[in-house]
Amino acid sequence: MPLPRETVGRMKYDDNIVKYDKHPSPELVKLFMEKPFQGQDPARAKVIIIGNDANYSPQISAHPFFHEILEYHFDGIGFWKKHKKHHPFLLPNYPFDRRKGGVRYHLNFNKMQFTSDDAEHFSFVELLNVPTIGNTGSDKRLFFDMLNRDHLNWLENIVLSGKKKFVIVNQTLATSINRIYKELGVLRKLCQLMEGKEAQSVVLENNNVILYNGYSFSYSVSNDNLVNLRNKIAEFLEKH
Repeated sequence: MPLPRETVGRMKYDDNIVKYDKHPSPELVKLFMEKPFQGQDPARAKVIIIGNDANYSPQISAHPFFHEILEYHFDGIGFWKKHKKHHPFLLPNYPFDRRKGGVRYHLNFNKMQFTSDDAEHFSFVELLNVPTIGNTGSDKRLFFDMLNRDHLNWLENIVLSGKKKFVIVNQTLATSINRIYKELGVLRKLCQLMEGKEAQSVVLENNNVILYNGYSFSYSVSNDNLVNLRNKIAEFLEKH
Protein backbone atom coordinates (compact mmCIF):
# COMPACT_ATOMS: atom_id res chain seq x y z
CA MET A 1 0.00 0.00 0.00
CA PRO A 2 1.79 3.18 -1.14
CA LEU A 3 1.90 6.12 1.20
CA PRO A 4 0.74 9.55 0.09
CA ARG A 5 3.30 12.28 -0.40
CA GLU A 6 0.95 15.00 0.80
CA THR A 7 2.18 16.87 3.84
CA VAL A 8 0.16 18.31 6.66
CA GLY A 9 0.77 20.58 9.60
CA ARG A 10 2.33 23.30 7.48
CA MET A 11 3.50 25.43 10.40
CA LYS A 12 6.75 27.38 10.56
CA TYR A 13 8.96 27.18 13.64
CA ASP A 14 12.30 28.47 14.81
CA ASP A 15 13.99 25.35 16.18
CA ASN A 16 15.80 27.46 18.76
CA ILE A 17 12.58 28.59 20.48
CA VAL A 18 10.31 25.57 20.00
CA LYS A 19 8.20 24.83 23.06
CA TYR A 20 7.55 21.26 24.08
CA ASP A 21 4.20 20.02 22.77
CA LYS A 22 2.41 17.34 20.80
CA HIS A 23 3.58 17.27 17.20
CA PRO A 24 1.47 19.58 14.97
CA SER A 25 0.96 16.96 12.24
CA PRO A 26 -2.50 15.33 12.60
CA GLU A 27 -1.39 12.58 10.20
CA LEU A 28 1.65 11.63 12.27
CA VAL A 29 -0.30 11.80 15.54
CA LYS A 30 -3.07 9.58 14.14
CA LEU A 31 -0.63 7.02 12.77
CA PHE A 32 1.28 6.96 16.06
CA MET A 33 -1.81 6.53 18.22
CA GLU A 34 -3.07 3.69 16.02
CA LYS A 35 0.32 1.99 16.20
CA PRO A 36 2.05 3.19 19.41
CA PHE A 37 5.40 1.58 18.72
CA GLN A 38 8.19 1.65 16.15
CA GLY A 39 9.62 -1.44 14.51
CA GLN A 40 8.31 -4.81 15.61
CA ASP A 41 5.05 -5.19 17.51
CA PRO A 42 6.28 -5.34 21.13
CA ALA A 43 4.15 -8.43 21.77
CA ARG A 44 6.29 -10.25 19.19
CA ALA A 45 9.65 -8.53 19.77
CA LYS A 46 12.66 -10.09 21.43
CA VAL A 47 14.12 -6.71 22.40
CA ILE A 48 12.00 -3.78 23.63
CA ILE A 49 13.56 -0.37 24.18
CA ILE A 50 11.39 2.00 26.22
CA GLY A 51 11.71 5.77 25.93
CA ASN A 52 9.82 8.82 27.14
CA ASP A 53 8.49 10.03 23.78
CA ALA A 54 9.18 10.06 20.04
CA ASN A 55 10.52 13.52 19.29
CA TYR A 56 10.63 15.14 15.85
CA SER A 57 11.46 18.49 14.32
CA PRO A 58 8.23 20.54 14.13
CA GLN A 59 9.08 21.43 10.55
CA ILE A 60 9.31 17.87 9.32
CA SER A 61 5.64 17.55 8.32
CA ALA A 62 6.03 20.43 5.84
CA HIS A 63 9.04 18.85 4.12
CA PRO A 64 9.13 16.16 1.38
CA PHE A 65 11.22 14.03 3.79
CA PHE A 66 8.02 13.55 5.80
CA HIS A 67 7.21 10.68 3.45
CA GLU A 68 10.16 8.74 4.90
CA ILE A 69 8.83 9.35 8.42
CA LEU A 70 5.39 8.04 7.47
CA GLU A 71 6.92 5.06 5.68
CA TYR A 72 8.89 4.21 8.82
CA HIS A 73 5.91 4.43 11.17
CA PHE A 74 3.76 2.47 8.74
CA ASP A 75 6.25 -0.43 8.59
CA GLY A 76 9.41 -0.06 10.66
CA ILE A 77 10.69 -3.54 9.88
CA GLY A 78 10.23 -3.07 6.15
CA PHE A 79 11.88 0.36 6.37
CA TRP A 80 15.00 -1.06 8.04
CA LYS A 81 15.29 -3.87 5.50
CA LYS A 82 14.77 -1.53 2.56
CA HIS A 83 17.04 1.34 3.61
CA LYS A 84 19.53 -0.63 5.76
CA LYS A 85 18.97 1.99 8.48
CA HIS A 86 16.71 1.38 11.47
CA HIS A 87 15.34 4.95 11.49
CA PRO A 88 14.90 7.76 8.92
CA PHE A 89 17.04 10.09 11.07
CA LEU A 90 20.04 8.08 9.84
CA LEU A 91 19.34 8.49 6.13
CA PRO A 92 21.87 10.71 4.31
CA ASN A 93 19.10 13.01 3.06
CA TYR A 94 17.75 13.81 6.53
CA PRO A 95 17.26 17.58 6.12
CA PHE A 96 17.28 18.91 9.71
CA ASP A 97 19.75 19.55 12.52
CA ARG A 98 21.05 16.18 13.73
CA ARG A 99 21.71 17.65 17.17
CA LYS A 100 17.97 18.05 17.78
CA GLY A 101 14.60 16.37 17.39
CA GLY A 102 15.44 12.95 18.82
CA VAL A 103 18.31 12.24 16.41
CA ARG A 104 20.98 11.59 19.05
CA TYR A 105 18.89 8.75 20.52
CA HIS A 106 18.97 6.81 17.26
CA LEU A 107 22.57 7.70 16.45
CA ASN A 108 23.61 6.15 19.77
CA PHE A 109 21.51 3.04 19.17
CA ASN A 110 23.06 2.74 15.72
CA LYS A 111 26.55 2.59 17.26
CA MET A 112 25.72 -0.92 18.53
CA GLN A 113 25.80 -2.01 14.88
CA PHE A 114 22.74 -4.19 14.70
CA THR A 115 21.74 -4.75 11.07
CA SER A 116 18.58 -5.12 9.03
CA ASP A 117 18.83 -8.87 9.64
CA ASP A 118 17.87 -8.04 13.24
CA ALA A 119 14.94 -5.79 12.29
CA GLU A 120 12.19 -8.20 13.30
CA HIS A 121 13.60 -8.48 16.84
CA PHE A 122 13.50 -4.80 17.91
CA SER A 123 10.61 -2.68 19.13
CA PHE A 124 10.83 0.93 20.29
CA VAL A 125 7.99 1.89 22.63
CA GLU A 126 7.42 5.20 24.40
CA LEU A 127 5.63 6.22 27.57
CA LEU A 128 3.71 8.76 25.47
CA ASN A 129 1.49 7.43 22.70
CA VAL A 130 1.81 10.66 20.69
CA PRO A 131 4.85 12.16 18.92
CA THR A 132 6.27 15.43 20.25
CA ILE A 133 8.34 18.50 19.44
CA GLY A 134 10.77 20.45 21.60
CA ASN A 135 12.67 19.41 24.70
CA THR A 136 10.79 16.91 26.88
CA GLY A 137 12.50 18.16 30.01
CA SER A 138 11.40 21.75 29.42
CA ASP A 139 7.74 21.08 30.30
CA LYS A 140 7.35 18.00 32.48
CA ARG A 141 3.85 19.09 33.48
CA LEU A 142 2.65 18.90 29.88
CA PHE A 143 4.42 15.57 29.43
CA PHE A 144 2.46 14.10 32.36
CA ASP A 145 -0.79 15.68 31.18
CA MET A 146 -0.45 13.94 27.80
CA LEU A 147 0.09 10.47 29.29
CA ASN A 148 -2.59 7.88 28.57
CA ARG A 149 -3.42 5.37 31.34
CA ASP A 150 -4.64 2.68 28.93
CA HIS A 151 -1.42 2.91 26.92
CA LEU A 152 0.73 2.70 30.06
CA ASN A 153 -1.18 -0.32 31.37
CA TRP A 154 -0.80 -1.99 27.97
CA LEU A 155 2.95 -1.28 28.02
CA GLU A 156 3.49 -2.66 31.52
CA ASN A 157 1.55 -5.80 30.65
CA ILE A 158 3.64 -6.33 27.50
CA VAL A 159 6.87 -5.96 29.49
CA LEU A 160 6.00 -8.28 32.37
CA SER A 161 4.07 -11.05 30.59
CA GLY A 162 4.21 -13.14 27.42
CA LYS A 163 7.26 -14.71 25.85
CA LYS A 164 10.71 -13.91 27.18
CA LYS A 165 12.18 -10.67 25.95
CA PHE A 166 15.06 -8.29 26.75
CA VAL A 167 13.63 -4.95 27.88
CA ILE A 168 15.81 -1.85 28.19
CA VAL A 169 14.87 1.01 30.48
CA ASN A 170 17.09 3.81 31.78
CA GLN A 171 17.70 6.02 34.79
CA THR A 172 15.78 8.99 33.37
CA LEU A 173 12.87 6.73 32.55
CA ALA A 174 12.90 5.28 36.07
CA THR A 175 12.39 8.78 37.47
CA SER A 176 9.43 9.33 35.14
CA ILE A 177 7.91 5.95 36.02
CA ASN A 178 8.17 6.72 39.74
CA ARG A 179 6.34 10.02 39.29
CA ILE A 180 3.75 8.44 36.97
CA TYR A 181 2.89 5.90 39.63
CA LYS A 182 2.57 8.59 42.31
CA GLU A 183 0.42 10.89 40.16
CA LEU A 184 -1.61 8.46 38.02
CA GLY A 185 -1.51 5.21 39.97
CA VAL A 186 -0.26 3.17 36.99
CA LEU A 187 3.04 1.36 36.30
CA ARG A 188 3.11 0.22 39.93
CA LYS A 189 5.04 -2.98 39.25
CA LEU A 190 7.64 -1.28 37.07
CA CYS A 191 8.03 1.48 39.63
CA GLN A 192 8.68 -1.01 42.42
CA LEU A 193 11.16 -2.94 40.30
CA MET A 194 13.10 0.15 39.22
CA GLU A 195 13.19 2.09 42.47
CA GLY A 196 16.71 2.52 43.82
CA LYS A 197 18.34 0.42 41.08
CA GLU A 198 21.62 1.59 39.58
CA ALA A 199 22.38 1.77 35.89
CA GLN A 200 24.08 -1.01 34.01
CA SER A 201 22.26 -3.73 35.93
CA VAL A 202 19.64 -6.43 35.44
CA VAL A 203 16.80 -5.54 37.80
CA LEU A 204 14.60 -8.55 37.00
CA GLU A 205 15.00 -11.87 35.23
CA ASN A 206 12.29 -14.53 35.04
CA ASN A 207 10.55 -16.65 32.41
CA ASN A 208 8.99 -13.57 30.80
CA VAL A 209 11.62 -10.86 30.82
CA ILE A 210 15.14 -9.66 31.40
CA LEU A 211 14.62 -6.07 32.57
CA TYR A 212 17.83 -4.12 32.09
CA ASN A 213 18.47 -0.67 33.55
CA GLY A 214 20.93 1.24 31.40
CA TYR A 215 21.62 4.77 30.21
CA SER A 216 19.37 6.79 27.93
CA PHE A 217 20.37 6.89 24.27
CA SER A 218 19.24 10.53 24.30
CA TYR A 219 22.35 11.61 26.17
CA SER A 220 26.07 10.98 25.88
CA VAL A 221 26.71 7.26 26.28
CA SER A 222 30.27 5.93 26.34
CA ASN A 223 31.35 3.44 23.72
CA ASP A 224 32.22 1.00 26.51
CA ASN A 225 28.63 1.14 27.79
CA LEU A 226 27.25 0.63 24.29
CA VAL A 227 29.55 -2.33 23.65
CA ASN A 228 28.53 -3.85 26.98
CA LEU A 229 24.84 -3.47 26.15
CA ARG A 230 25.28 -4.77 22.61
CA ASN A 231 27.01 -7.88 23.94
CA LYS A 232 24.16 -8.55 26.38
CA ILE A 233 21.53 -8.16 23.66
CA ALA A 234 23.47 -10.30 21.18
CA GLU A 235 23.89 -13.04 23.77
CA PHE A 236 20.15 -12.96 24.49
CA LEU A 237 19.26 -13.15 20.79
CA GLU A 238 21.56 -16.12 20.31
CA LYS A 239 19.80 -18.02 23.09
CA HIS A 240 16.24 -17.05 22.18
